[in-house]
Amino acid sequence: MQSTTPTPAAPFPWKRNLAVLWVAQVVTTLGFSFTFPFFPIYFRELGVAEVERAAFWAGASGWMLGLGMGLCSPLWGALSDRYGRKLNVVRAMALAGLFLLLSAFAQNPTQLLISRFFVGATSGVLPTIMALVAVHTPRERLPFATGAIQSALFLGTAIGPVLGGIIFDHYGLRAPFYATAAGLFSAAVLVLAFTREKFTRPVGGPRHPLAPFKGLWGMITAPTFLPLIVMIFMVQAGVNVMLPVLPGVVETIPGGSLDASAAGIAFMALGIGSSLSAVSMGMLAGRVGLRRVFLAGAVLAAIASLGPFFAGTYWHLVGSVGLVALFYGGLAGLLNGVIAMRTPRAQHGAAFGASQTGLSAGVAVGPLVSGAVADATGLRNAFLLNVALFALITAIASRAVGRRTGEDATD
Repeated sequence: MQSTTPTPAAPFPWKRNLAVLWVAQVVTTLGFSFTFPFFPIYFRELGVAEVERAAFWAGASGWMLGLGMGLCSPLWGALSDRYGRKLNVVRAMALAGLFLLLSAFAQNPTQLLISRFFVGATSGVLPTIMALVAVHTPRERLPFATGAIQSALFLGTAIGPVLGGIIFDHYGLRAPFYATAAGLFSAAVLVLAFTREKFTRPVGGPRHPLAPFKGLWGMITAPTFLPLIVMIFMVQAGVNVMLPVLPGVVETIPGGSLDASAAGIAFMALGIGSSLSAVSMGMLAGRVGLRRVFLAGAVLAAIASLGPFFAGTYWHLVGSVGLVALFYGGLAGLLNGVIAMRTPRAQHGAAFGASQTGLSAGVAVGPLVSGAVADATGLRNAFLLNVALFALITAIASRAVGRRTGEDATD
């Protein structure tokens, strides 16, 4: 007699999803990294003569990118909760690739500035991938999974600037944008073909157009979320403080060069340090406690941020920015892990849309303030902003991270 016992459902392949999305995040960031470190050089190619003024324009372009991300990310996050996270990941990659391709045709600094707004408004790849990873990952593995995706971001950042610098030096201003678009389109195809998602569309009709923004406001002002959003803003601002000024410092420091490849090596040091940090911090958090790891990273990042300010040679500068990254690189991944732990799975899209608000603000404010400080007082003074930022992060984290049940458990 045939058994009527139902066959147990196969476990969801969250590890395979994580592996595919890790590769997609590397490819995506690799593409972005062909262009973003070199905007100070691009603006000089488009007619901005002074290196300090080019740093200011690069900071303004970062502000436009962050503005677009901040205005639109709540809507994308809410739509992902209604229509699926996988679709949102593919949408972010494809639209970002399209607008970066259009950026290649900018004829003056203003056009390039405007294009950055639309790239920000349509992209936001990292939080969309984080939401898709978080919804299917076992709770106890969330710090590792979010740290792994963060490491993919930084690994792409490590390799991309070197390749982008070579492309820029050999093929000119437009070619890196073409390569970026190709990378993003390839990543979209990879996600579409090889990831899975268990998604049940929520019951109910279409929501009011302002509902995502009302939900966002309620989420980011909640006592459990607001400190996390503030720290994400500060971490991202700290990352972006260095972007407008680093190519200029590389050009003027003993042993440096105007070539994009020289700046690319400095950005590679940032990416390598950050990638190692994201993986190791995620693993250590499960063994010695998330709170301890986060506080140690923030304190050491504040101290190490003095290194680029005092660097006397090109290789001293490269090593010192890599050391800063080694301590701050895992902080964002740990914060995203906490966000995932504090949010019901059905709301992960909205939660990471809210985290994108903090990230967008950091992308907008960090380079703008850095560029303004560099233009007004000199390039290197922008590095001192990181000392204050990571000191503030330490103070906030001492009260807000690891205080809830399960967030700071050790094996």
